[in-house]
Amino acid sequence: MKHKLLTLAAASVLMAFGANAKTLTLGHAMNLESAAHAGMEIFAEKVSEKSNGEMNVRIFPNGMLGSERDQAEQVVTGAIDMAKINGSLAESFEPTYKAISIPFLFRDADHMHTFMRSEAAEKLLQSSEGKGFVGLTLYDSGSRSFYSSKPIETPEDLAGLKIRVPESPTMMEMVRLLGARATPVPFTEVYTALQQGVIDAAENNISSLVEMKHSEVAKYYSMNEHMMTPDLIMISENTWNSLSPDQQTIVKEAALESMEEEIKIWAEIDGKNKEVAKTLDVKFIEVDKSKFRAKVQPMIDSAEQDPTLGYYIYAIQKM
Repeated sequence: MKHKLLTLAAASVLMAFGANAKTLTLGHAMNLESAAHAGMEIFAEKVSEKSNGEMNVRIFPNGMLGSERDQAEQVVTGAIDMAKINGSLAESFEPTYKAISIPFLFRDADHMHTFMRSEAAEKLLQSSEGKGFVGLTLYDSGSRSFYSSKPIETPEDLAGLKIRVPESPTMMEMVRLLGARATPVPFTEVYTALQQGVIDAAENNISSLVEMKHSEVAKYYSMNEHMMTPDLIMISENTWNSLSPDQQTIVKEAALESMEEEIKIWAEIDGKNKEVAKTLDVKFIEVDKSKFRAKVQPMIDSAEQDPTLGYYIYAIQKM
């Protein structure tokens, strides 16, 4: 029933704007201060500029069109045109995206950016063809680490804890190998879940900790940086196929150009958010990352041997 209501809500949004194929809806669950939102605003501006105003993108932030999963499902069905989702969630709709959720895959931010601009990344974006959506581009979302109301210094400190994760089988497996209990919770509900003790900890980037006010209920941030998983801008195949070749080129170019701007904005905002977190009495804990990596090594080994994922793992490792 919830999904049906969200689909109807999305449909009403489209009707309100004339359901014109040249006016594209783009939903996300982040707030207006996020680097991702800033990147999407640039994307919308570029689409308008490149099409001389004949195409527009209307952005719906803060989960207005539902949770990230709700929005992804609506993109697949064609109820909305586009959505920005967590890259790890994408594997629920196309298993190939598991490749970018493998723990400790990227050495650092520059390594991840090199991949985001690569032919391998473009191949990944096209991997979902025929499943209701295609990827337009990837956005930087930093590195993900654990945060809680209690310090987490070693994998042993995670034992038995209920850890919020996106609805990603890979992330759930990672948490299990680390000895904790994976608990999927919509991104917009993490604050309340932490506050009420539904979960003991969460894992995300520093900007999410600050921008979503999680720093009010989680004062310890462990810098284990277990994942650097780019976010995904996805577009419905129904929408994509309804665009002319020239319109497709405009949307694709605008998306890739906005990625480059978002990478710059991310670096600036994330650095500022770390300083903000410190003023809010968040304690940043330096940990021995090798201890965390050792626990999830079976996932890394398995991905390398997988006939589909292995291509991406090898391509990324040699970059």
